[in-house]
Amino acid sequence: MDSRSTVADGNHLVSLPEDDSGYAPPPEFQAQVAAAPPPRAPVATDANAVIPRAAWTSAKPVKRCLPLGGVALITFHHDGDPGGFAETGYSETARYLERIRAYHAKSGFQDIGYHYAIDRAGRIWELRSVAYRGEHVREGYDQEHVLRKWNDHNVGVVVLGNFDLQVPTEAQKARIRAWGAQLRSEYRLTIAQVKVHQELVATKCPGKNLRPYMDSIRQQGLI
Repeated sequence: MDSRSTVADGNHLVSLPEDDSGYAPPPEFQAQVAAAPPPRAPVATDANAVIPRAAWTSAKPVKRCLPLGGVALITFHHDGDPGGFAETGYSETARYLERIRAYHAKSGFQDIGYHYAIDRAGRIWELRSVAYRGEHVREGYDQEHVLRKWNDHNVGVVVLGNFDLQVPTEAQKARIRAWGAQLRSEYRLTIAQVKVHQELVATKCPGKNLRPYMDSIRQQGLI
């Protein structure tokens, strides 16, 4: 049986699994899609164009979201789907994001937990508005009984795939560098303020096949 950590989200208590397995929908989860994606993808460009939330869902947050109130961290994740996610198509990705949102909502989250996604084709998707605090890093008390609220002032970027099973695509790696650098510049952060999930809490995220790449590009100043 999983040990769980109960954390406050403002007006509610959310129970998150200690191993963070609850961030990705299990294979048996059946989502009711809020809205069909548009028939065609936006025109791809070399710039860091962001596909808006309205392109993949019409759903609203199920609970009141707290304001982000400034940015002090950017945290990269994988979604950790038990079977991996390998689709590059626009419509398939839109449906997958809606499945994650529906699962997060059913699990007690205010909305989808992350702010942005980088898909297998290197596209950037807006998930939760960056105006609001995310739910992408487990909170809990440290050994000195201090509650660590890692979601405060923390922009969550999920790179789609399970990188314990898969490797990131070249398009994903290029977009991680470009989008991470743009976010870091926009919020005036140092490279030390760009994290991966497992640097904040005990978890396998972002997977053994993404963590070395993240370490490398930070060491080289490429993000």
